[in-house]
Amino acid sequence: MPLDIQERVPLKDYTSYKIGGPARYFVEPHSFAELKDALNFAAEQNLPIFLLGSGTNVLVSDSGVDGLVIRIGPSFAYLSIHSGHAQVGAGLPLDRLVSSLAEEGLGGFEPLAGIPGSVGGGLFMNAGAYGVTLGDFVKESVVMDYEGFIRRLTHSDHRFSYRYSVFQESDLIVLETLLRVESHPRDELLARIAETKEKRRRQPHLPSCGSTFRNPPGTYAGKVIEELGLKGTRIGSAQISETHANFIVNLGGATAQDVYSLICLVQKKAAMRGIKLVPEVRLWGDFQEG
Repeated sequence: MPLDIQERVPLKDYTSYKIGGPARYFVEPHSFAELKDALNFAAEQNLPIFLLGSGTNVLVSDSGVDGLVIRIGPSFAYLSIHSGHAQVGAGLPLDRLVSSLAEEGLGGFEPLAGIPGSVGGGLFMNAGAYGVTLGDFVKESVVMDYEGFIRRLTHSDHRFSYRYSVFQESDLIVLETLLRVESHPRDELLARIAETKEKRRRQPHLPSCGSTFRNPPGTYAGKVIEELGLKGTRIGSAQISETHANFIVNLGGATAQDVYSLICLVQKKAAMRGIKLVPEVRLWGDFQEG
């Protein structure tokens, strides 16, 4: 079957913000071979490549993106367990990974329960919570570069650090990863997961990207923003959440520019106090400053 490359696909349908203009081209490959074909298409057309998982940490501009968006989706959402390790496809939802392992009496991942997004996105950002990161468990990953070549990365090759991995600065696409798992009583794991998800229920439920900014050294971004008196601030239909100041939420009908303007406002106010706030959310497309 020929590769199904679509044009002018609205990205708001693929992001947790429910915001975003169209992708010039959009494709959801179903195999490694189709992914390679998509990369070849981008090379032939001289198109920039945008990699999308669950869209939980992306703010797409209102004008969209002029390139090829490749979504690593359900066809890459697999899990197999063998010899004390879990082999996981990049498209598997992170929360499903945590719960599926717990059902088998395997864990260590419970603090990551309820984090939205895919395993591939989790590796890209080295997703973490409550002192645990996904990168802590990675033994190796299978990746494809933009020329279509497949290779393996060792744990150290990933260069994991706080909300960082090598994928943020390289033309590498996560296909699957091999994770170290630990044996624990199933009931104990399920109880820990329930406890973690209860904590997350206190977070805002309106469309957002989760935490907007990385925590600066020695403090928390939400605490900084609250101390700046910005909690509840609105621009258009975007708001700095009244529940958690590090969440910028879509009240309904917010534009990407609304959200970006709040990001700029927070950064400017924080800088006036000598604090640099770095966005955790990835920005796609063109935005107006301020």
